[in-house]
Amino acid sequence: MDARPQQTDHGTNYLQTTDQNNFGSADRDVLKAQIEQCYRLLPISLVVSLLNGLILAVVLWEATDALSLLVWSLLLIAVTVARFLVWRAFKAAARGAQLDTDAWRRHFVIGTCAAGLVWGASGVLLFHPDSFPHQVFLAFVLGGMVAGAIPLMSSVEHAYRCFAILVGLPISIQMFAVDDRVHLTMGFMIVIFGIAMIASSTQVQRLFLESENLRQKLSSSVEASQALEQMVRLDVLTEIANRRLFDEELEKEWRRAKRDKDSLSVITADIDHFKEYNDRYGHPAGDECLVIVAKAMQHALSRPGDIVARIGGEEFAFLLPRTSLGGARSVAELIRERILELKLPHDASPTAQQVTLSFGVASSDHPSVASPTDLMRASDVALYDAKRHGRNQVAVIAT
Repeated sequence: MDARPQQTDHGTNYLQTTDQNNFGSADRDVLKAQIEQCYRLLPISLVVSLLNGLILAVVLWEATDALSLLVWSLLLIAVTVARFLVWRAFKAAARGAQLDTDAWRRHFVIGTCAAGLVWGASGVLLFHPDSFPHQVFLAFVLGGMVAGAIPLMSSVEHAYRCFAILVGLPISIQMFAVDDRVHLTMGFMIVIFGIAMIASSTQVQRLFLESENLRQKLSSSVEASQALEQMVRLDVLTEIANRRLFDEELEKEWRRAKRDKDSLSVITADIDHFKEYNDRYGHPAGDECLVIVAKAMQHALSRPGDIVARIGGEEFAFLLPRTSLGGARSVAELIRERILELKLPHDASPTAQQVTLSFGVASSDHPSVASPTDLMRASDVALYDAKRHGRNQVAVIAT
């Protein structure tokens, strides 16, 4: 045994790693959530944009220049298709392991600015100089686009502001250019409305960031709590279950066995002459021996409900739900043979020239077993019998 593991606090290391990964990458996780949110809502934005464009084209069909309306409609369709393709590309990229959030944020902001330019252009190309109702209708549609974009674009910084300014500014200038009291008033109202919408968008973005930060912190706290919970239920050295977890599962399986009238079996096992092993090879080698034996035991168990735990220095215990005494004995024999197959040298052992284990088997079916404590005591008695009769063998509770 050349490689000798150092005894480290695996649970503490796991908690430190979890803490660094979660809290150290909080900003990146928040940014990723922002990007995912805006792309999740992008299809809604595209559908609304096309529908409003269609309504605008129908209403203004005979009230504005046909060529201007056609050019504007083609621009709207082109930008919408381009943004849809970007959304498709993002969906494909999001399935991968890495996501370049900065690049996708830029793509989204560029897309919203392009949409803002197109809708802003409608305030110039489709502005009817002589029909006040059509002017009001155009202003109403553009105001609706600006207001409706708040929940769709506010999660990403600069996206909504770019869209709102580019949409609202041209129609405001057109209103001011008419130069009468009504149009000047409307122009100022559009500007005030745009400023209010930008302020609202800033608040929406702030609320989103705060809620996402809170969610990230709660998620990190839950993961840290789960890591701590796992740490206190695992043996630090062997990384199998410890005595605490074994006792909890024993109580739970005992109640289930009594309720379902099933058998519950327990195996206790000791590494033979382990003190002599430590004296001969040293404690680091003894730790390595424990790790190797524990892994071999765990791999020998084939059912998900079966548990092996380290319950003492060199003492292990197995919990076998729905297993009779005969079945548990077969499992113990299998594990004993698996340990022998390891051929771990033990020159200081009077039993054999390699590491061996003794096993004690007991089942809840036995008349003397009336509680989990009785079950463990019975398996310990059987283990003592295995040691007393020469070790490296399996003994069962006396009938």
